[in-house]
Amino acid sequence: MTSDTSRWLRLMLIAFVTNGLGPFGLKVLAANHFGEYEPEYLIFWYIGGLVFAAAAFAFGKRYLSRSELLFGSAMGFCSLGGQFFTGEALTAGIPGYVAFPITTGGSLFLVALAGILLFKERVGPYGLAGLAVGILALVILSI
Repeated sequence: MTSDTSRWLRLMLIAFVTNGLGPFGLKVLAANHFGEYEPEYLIFWYIGGLVFAAAAFAFGKRYLSRSELLFGSAMGFCSLGGQFFTGEALTAGIPGYVAFPITTGGSLFLVALAGILLFKERVGPYGLAGLAVGILALVILSI
């Protein structure tokens, strides 16, 4: 395995695990009727992510440009908003099997649409299969 491939795999594994842990915590809070602690949970979760990212860049000896910082911050605030409103839905009594597929499916749909329309990506057979499997997984989880 080349170093670029192993780096990519390592980063994707980190993203996979951390993207799942945040919503899982929201579900734990809502299931135990601790929804009032959602803002504190999200603040600490995102501060932890910021510290983790800062450490990763500090050890990498790479500096971020102003546009990278602004774009990353905007993405972080959008993510925070999505997590906040998902937590609010769970606290209001929306079942997790409804809330999570909607938020995940919405993200999948928007990213795929943006890739095709804004970035002119061509979706080949593997991409179409990936989108189909992702949508099928969301449908199965919702049943």
